[in-house]
Order: sequence, then structure tokens, then C-alpha cells
Amino acid sequence: MKRYTTLLFSLLFALCLSVAPSAKAASAEDEVLQVVTNWTKAMNTADFELWSSLHWNSPKTSSFAPVKSAAFLIQGYEAILKNIKFLFECEKGTMNSSHHNPSVTMLKEDVAVVTLYRILTLNPPAVKEQTTFQERQTLVVQKIDGKWLVVHDHGSTFPTE
Repeated sequence: MKRYTTLLFSLLFALCLSVAPSAKAASAEDEVLQVVTNWTKAMNTADFELWSSLHWNSPKTSSFAPVKSAAFLIQGYEAILKNIKFLFECEKGTMNSSHHNPSVTMLKEDVAVVTLYRILTLNPPAVKEQTTFQERQTLVVQKIDGKWLVVHDHGSTFPTE
């Protein structure tokens, strides 16, 4: 009888586990999209700490900037941080960035490419008119030490004609 009770208890326990709601683990794509969301949030709030925490701290980190005022190719974590810090200080509270239609392509389980459309609006106090940039953005993200980090970003403005 004890054997049947143990078997019955085991079956009931297994049944309960199969119907109990479970927390769904975020997929790699969801985790990568969260990096994009945080990247945009950091831009909008000029949150230098958040923005820098999303990037790989390496001399191999790179960025192609779509504006003439920045060096076209920025190589290295420190150089990228210097450039974005300058932008955040100049445009604090006057920048609005939104991303649209992000698409994640997983290259490997720990490397992904994200493409998206970005609208960036600048409204600096010294200028009477706001400027809007429409950009194509590509982010290469890699899971390093358990965290998804931007290892390369590339922005390019849409042609005006």
C-alpha cells in the first residue's frame, strides 16, 4: 500500500507541476531588444552611466557616427564614451530618440545583429528650430560575462533626396 501511495503522490506532484504557471525565461532575442530599449532610454535621458554600461569596455569596441561633427570611425570604449559624454552635455534635455521596427538576427547564441530605424530630434536652446535626423541603425551585441553588450554600432542618415 505504501508503494501505491508513493506512486500516487509522485503522479499528482508531476501533474501539479505540469499545470502550474511558470515564469517564462526571456529569450536571447528579448534580452537583446532590452539592450536597444535601454540604449534609447539612455539617449533620451542623457544617462551617461546607463549608456556606458551597455557597451563593451574594450579598445576593440567601435562606432560609426553619422554626423560630420564626430569622427566618422570612433575606435575604443574610452573614445566612444568621450564622444557620447560631449553629446549628452551639449544636448542635455533637448534630445529625443525613438527606435522603430527593430529586427534581431542571432548569428550565434552569444552574438546578435540588430537593425532598426531611428528618429532623432535635437532642439538645443541656442537654436530656434529643431533638427530631425532619420537614421538607419545597426548594433552588434555580444553576450560577454553573462551580459549583452554593444560591441559595435553604426548609424547612417537617410538620403535627403
